[in-house]
Amino acid sequence: MISSPDDPNVRTASHDGPGPAVAATATPSLAPASAQAENVRQTGAELLNGNGFYRFKIGDFRATVISDGYGDFPIRPIFASNASEAEIASVLKANFMQPVIQVGNNVLLVDMGLERILVDTGFGEKLGPSFGSFPGLETNLRRAGITPESIDLVVMSHGHVDHIGGLVTKSGALAFSKAQFVFVDTEWNYWTGSHWESEVDSSPMPDPFKSATIAAAQSLPPVAGRCRFVKQGGEITRGVHYVAAPGHSPSHASILFTSGSRQFIHMGDIAHNPVTSLQHPDWTPLFDYDPAQAIKSRKAILDRVATDRVMAMGYHFPFPAIGHVVRQGTAYHWEAVQWTW
Repeated sequence: MISSPDDPNVRTASHDGPGPAVAATATPSLAPASAQAENVRQTGAELLNGNGFYRFKIGDFRATVISDGYGDFPIRPIFASNASEAEIASVLKANFMQPVIQVGNNVLLVDMGLERILVDTGFGEKLGPSFGSFPGLETNLRRAGITPESIDLVVMSHGHVDHIGGLVTKSGALAFSKAQFVFVDTEWNYWTGSHWESEVDSSPMPDPFKSATIAAAQSLPPVAGRCRFVKQGGEITRGVHYVAAPGHSPSHASILFTSGSRQFIHMGDIAHNPVTSLQHPDWTPLFDYDPAQAIKSRKAILDRVATDRVMAMGYHFPFPAIGHVVRQGTAYHWEAVQWTW
């Protein structure tokens, strides 16, 4: 059941900067989780959920989903490149969907008390006009009473442009000037290596995404000195672990938050849409690096989340993108959290 906590503060502990050193430890098993919606009073005014952000609880952690904007995308081939037009048409009709849908980027901020963590950064100014700048992540962060300078860790699920594009502004400045950036080490190695550009060029991505992806990856080497690299499945900071989910990108990862007995998993891009990804987990998005491996990872994460009844987040799901995965035969169903103001 979703309820509002008594404490009205956004952040109760002092800001002490980055957390302890990281050790690559095994990811704990997923346990039952719940989240509580939270209304927050700040500077005498009540900031209700909405207007580009949504607050909830992960145990003792205060979490906020921040919208980075939206764009219009065709279901086929973007989210179902291996499905026929007839298959798509039947599924769209059954789910009251149109062939072209609005797709958002949902960025997660988790305030853990001594650390404030942002998961992924949206498009930034790498693709427009609506994504990243109309309004984008920074505008909606500020609407929620959060300044970019207050963020301690920026945790990356993987290296695609819609996740790393907001690390650096168009002028080349760091968007989160006091933060440390965290990557899975092998994911970083791929996007700063020698093969990624030719592989992007030869991929089935639409050309605007190819050029934006290349531009975003080219911004990574200059920020290497601000980065921390974690083994796949390792601990990011106390209460936060990577969960291996490769395939969408070479070392794509989900992120697991644990507070007491409560857990929450940011699924990243193992699933792009509640219908195409959950009802049809064998359908392949156009952007998957290794489609066969991505299907295995998608089914593994969805199965664990459904079995353990862990609240989850889908980065591109309809805002606020949090809910539960329910097993439905050999596939799954998305039960979105009921909105609480």
